[in-house]
Amino acid sequence: MTLLETLKGWWGRDAAHYVVHDLPATAVQPAGDTGAVCQAGMHYFRLWLAEMRLAQDQAWFTTRHPAVHALVRLRFGDADVELPRIVGPMTLPGLDQAHLGDVVHLDHPLTPLLPCSGGVVEVSAGLVALEGTRVLGQFVTAIEAVTQVLAQPPLSTALAAVGPVTRAVQTLFGAAAGRQHLGVHLAYAGDQGPRALHAGYVAVIRKDVTQIAAGDLSVQQGALRLRGAPLTGADYMLFRLERMAERDDWDSLTSIAAPFRDALTALSHGNAVVAEAHVRRAMLEAWTSPDLTRADRTRVSTEIKRTFQEARSLGLGLEQAPATLAGAMAGALPADVVGRHQPPSLEALLDLGE
Repeated sequence: MTLLETLKGWWGRDAAHYVVHDLPATAVQPAGDTGAVCQAGMHYFRLWLAEMRLAQDQAWFTTRHPAVHALVRLRFGDADVELPRIVGPMTLPGLDQAHLGDVVHLDHPLTPLLPCSGGVVEVSAGLVALEGTRVLGQFVTAIEAVTQVLAQPPLSTALAAVGPVTRAVQTLFGAAAGRQHLGVHLAYAGDQGPRALHAGYVAVIRKDVTQIAAGDLSVQQGALRLRGAPLTGADYMLFRLERMAERDDWDSLTSIAAPFRDALTALSHGNAVVAEAHVRRAMLEAWTSPDLTRADRTRVSTEIKRTFQEARSLGLGLEQAPATLAGAMAGALPADVVGRHQPPSLEALLDLGE
């Protein structure tokens, strides 16, 4: 049984008819790009825990302890992967027995920035009630330390840790050390309507659907509201799916950024042969990187080439060229413009001319 199947089983077994509501743009202020579809090959996405509230309950932090989990299953590169994350009480700031009932604004990233590659994207996320012991707390701490690696870009270099982390979380959950107190499982596919992966907020509330009208819910400045007022007397979690047309972490993609920088350094030292070897490596890394969308593989590769050729034409001067991948990408054409054109062949890309 996979970890996703375990979580699905918890959700189906333990959840009553709780409120799970995908808030429309009309109920979100400011609306931003709520409802905007993540286009395969063009956009990136990231899952956040925007807000969480635990209602007053003496059992919290006495017989059970909260931990937030997230699991995203998607196509990454040429394989389907499951990306787990679990965050325990020690890293949920301000969340303890003394502050139950207070709204805790976490804005906690539950996944790294992921390229939308099409196919089916499954998301399982929620609040787990762990029946705590000292050993269990230490185990959760260890899992947090490892899963933190998965939240740092680039994801491709962290995939080796996914297997051990998944098995550790599977052991924890499979050992009946707790239960899913409040959670949601969603599946997205295609590019039409509510089934498409899209930006926006999903509220999960531990209340029967007959007790809260979904139409009365809204999000104001990133916080959940019921008829315009804070929602009280119920455990709830507010998830946000962020859509991005462009990465904001170019220099963290070291397999691309490092050889690009080395190419410019060699160029500035007058070593054209070494410079061309490094820049070709950078272009090949970008061309095949699973961390990039299909459009960005072309866009980054061609921008690396253009920047290199421009630096070379300016007299082998590093000071005349952007010294980082982020600097080079600052002047790149938007992804939607590049996506409308036929990408160059690999042979043409690697031809640096004179």
